[in-house]
Amino acid sequence: MLNRDSILPSIVRSPSRILGIILALVFTTEVFVMLVLPFILPDLLGKTGEAFFDAILLTLVCALPVWFVILAAKQAEQERITMARESEALKAQQMMTLAQLATGVAHEIRNPLTSIKMLIQVNKDKFAEEGLPTDDLELVVHEIRRMERSVNSLLEYARPERSEFAECNLQKIISNTAQLIENRCASQNVELNLNLLQFPALVEGDSAQIQQLLLNLVLNSLDAMPEGGTLTVEVSPSEETYEIIVRDTGTGIAPAVESRLFTPFVTTKDNGVGLGLGICKRIAEMHNGTLTGVNRPIRGAEFCLTLPLTHVNSQANMESELDSVNSQPETEAACKVY
Repeated sequence: MLNRDSILPSIVRSPSRILGIILALVFTTEVFVMLVLPFILPDLLGKTGEAFFDAILLTLVCALPVWFVILAAKQAEQERITMARESEALKAQQMMTLAQLATGVAHEIRNPLTSIKMLIQVNKDKFAEEGLPTDDLELVVHEIRRMERSVNSLLEYARPERSEFAECNLQKIISNTAQLIENRCASQNVELNLNLLQFPALVEGDSAQIQQLLLNLVLNSLDAMPEGGTLTVEVSPSEETYEIIVRDTGTGIAPAVESRLFTPFVTTKDNGVGLGLGICKRIAEMHNGTLTGVNRPIRGAEFCLTLPLTHVNSQANMESELDSVNSQPETEAACKVY
């Protein structure tokens, strides 16, 4: 049996149902006033009295469904708030469980992996003399490192490092990131373009974490361009934020994960864990910024990181900085272009 709690939300979600109810009530009222009322009070009401009585009835009749709509809207909003709180509580519980799991994984897996890797590296020559192929040893070490990266990703997501905020220059962070991927760009025939500003782009944050975020984004872009392409990183200012754009000409974001891009453990990579973008998103939020990712209209993907300025510049200073950007061409970073 339906009760009021179930009926009201269904009404407020259906504008056609609301309109139908109001029209039915108005029609019934008009029929009553035009046909029934003259027989009940034939001589007491004149034309003016009938019109006045008609207006009062219509007001009362229309007020009832409007009141129900308002009540249903309040109930629907309360349900939305309750569901949001429950979702946040569930997410917090999941993070706590993940942290406990990560601690166990670190103790039970990472330490033995490190020991195995060290033993292989130390005794590699001895194993080679005994006839064990060195290629097999290198493969074992490679797989151990891959497992260590997966474990480290889990730990970083479950228990992030404490941030050390200070004034840092985005230009320097981006240049350092570019140096780390130069060799891989060369090996994949990827053209690397850095479009930086003419003035220091200063933000308040942890430079190591911001670099980790950018490095993760550019590595994802390189993974999407195994046969070559173009990778562009650029910085653009606004009145209160800087936008760092990472743009590639790769395969783009898979439609299956586009709506869940930053959800933990969602990945299309065969050997991926699905925590990299989640870590990036959290780092951006820790810096009071945002991180979004979309597919480009032609080809590839584009990620946009926004970070607040170190301080809100005066209007005159900001206008002079923007004028300098408009009057001078963007500089391409002094790094190799492949």
